[in-house]
Formats: sequence, C-alpha cells, structure tokens
Amino acid sequence: MNNWKIPMILKPILSIKKLLIDQETKEETNGITRITGTIMIILSGCILYLDKIFLLFDITLENTHGWKDTENYVWHLCQTISPILIMYGMYLRAYSFALIVPLFCYVLQFFFVIDSSKTVDKGSTWLYVTGTSLGIMIVFSVVRWSLARVGKMKKLEIELMEEIIKADNHIFSDREDNNKEKEEEK
Repeated sequence: MNNWKIPMILKPILSIKKLLIDQETKEETNGITRITGTIMIILSGCILYLDKIFLLFDITLENTHGWKDTENYVWHLCQTISPILIMYGMYLRAYSFALIVPLFCYVLQFFFVIDSSKTVDKGSTWLYVTGTSLGIMIVFSVVRWSLARVGKMKKLEIELMEEIIKADNHIFSDREDNNKEKEEEK
C-alpha cells in the first residue's frame, strides 16, 4: 500500500541521507585485521624517530638521494611513510585509540620544529606536548559528537518529511475517492 512518489525536490536529500546516515559496513571486520591496522598506526608514530636510532647506532647510508646526511634522509622518508601507514591502518578499521601515538609524536615534532633549541630533557616540553595532544583529542571528540548530533537531526528531519508526504498522499487519495463517489452519485 506504499505507492507514493517522492517529489523531485526531495530526491537529492534522500540520496544525501543514504550517504551520511546509512553508512554501514557491508562486512564485519575481524579482530586480526583490526589489530593489524592498530599496529600499523602505532608504528606510524614510532617510525618518526627512526632517524634517532640511526644516529644512536651510527648507521650511515652510502646513497642519501641528495639529502645532507643519513638522518635527514631517513627523517624525511619516515615523514612520508607515516601518513600512508595511518591511512592504511584506518582502512583496516584499526582501534581509534591507536591514533594517540602518531598524534603525540607529530605534536612533539611540531614543538621541536617551532623551537629547535628545546631538548627532550626539558620536562615542560613533555607537559606541553601532552596537553596539546589532549586538547586536540578533545576538539576532535566535540566535533565528532556535534556531527553525529547533526546527522541525527537530519535523519529525524527526513523521516518527518517522509511522514508528511505519506499523509499528503493519503489525504489526496481520500479526496480522489470522495470525488469519485460524488460523481457516481450524480
């Protein structure tokens, strides 16, 4: 009995609804896949300091592909590989808590890029990095919560529109039935 037509103006809204609200995974991600993704994300943060390990163990490369020294080459290489590992880890549906590691590492590097005279030994640096990382995570959580709330409101709005359309179609079909009955009486 549900043979009502969707007005043309609502079709884009309903397609957006399908994109934003009905985002369900077609298959469940198994635990091994999620753990693999989580490990990749944690590694993405750890490899950012691979240049320090090269320096500690006095490892040098013969070909640094034009970079000044091995540490610069390894650092830039890891800066390129790390986001790729993060994306691939998220594709594998990693546990979101793993993002804390690369976030912390990137914030730490940001502080050192801003003021390279700071050393790791300063306790305040770790405090600033921890505070900044927590602040970023709080902002992300608030944005995620806000977007979820907006999505729920949009879903409710679309459901209301669908109910109004159903009611209108029911009223119009009742009027048509009444008109037919009046014509038959004449």
